[in-house]
Amino acid sequence: MSDIEKEHPPTEPTPTHEPSVSSHEKGVRPGGLKGWYQHPVVQVCMLGFVAFMGPGLFNALNGLGGGGRVDQKTSANGNAALYATFSVTAFFAGSINNVLGPRLTLLLGSAGYSLYIGSYLATNLHDNAGWFIIFAGAILGVCAGLLWTAQGSLMLAYPTEQDKGKYIAIFWGIF
Repeated sequence: MSDIEKEHPPTEPTPTHEPSVSSHEKGVRPGGLKGWYQHPVVQVCMLGFVAFMGPGLFNALNGLGGGGRVDQKTSANGNAALYATFSVTAFFAGSINNVLGPRLTLLLGSAGYSLYIGSYLATNLHDNAGWFIIFAGAILGVCAGLLWTAQGSLMLAYPTEQDKGKYIAIFWGIF
């Protein structure tokens, strides 16, 4: 026997069966509240409520023209800034979503809606806040591109292929 064989005796042959795999690795959802929270339907419902509370409120305020407090020119300029930056950002938002991940992208995307809604409410305190509405519209355009890209990636990632129509209907029913 060589010195190497003396130091490292032969080992038992490796078993041919697969090593044990935990239930998490098999794709089995845990029970209890954590299992309920991780269910794809619950996640899609929460995503629907994110869209309901951000873009939904934006739609309500924008349809009212800032609650009737904003003149048409300021509202139109804010929307022009919003959709100009939205179209540019949406082109790159897929790559941003791949780098940051959908959770952070969704968080950043929803933050712009709060700023824009706040800019409409700022006109109640300051009559000369039109510039803030236009600025917030430009920021919202960037954020909206991120939000809707993250929403689209999550809506396609959560359900199985045969359940995608049902999950999309749940989302749009809430939104």
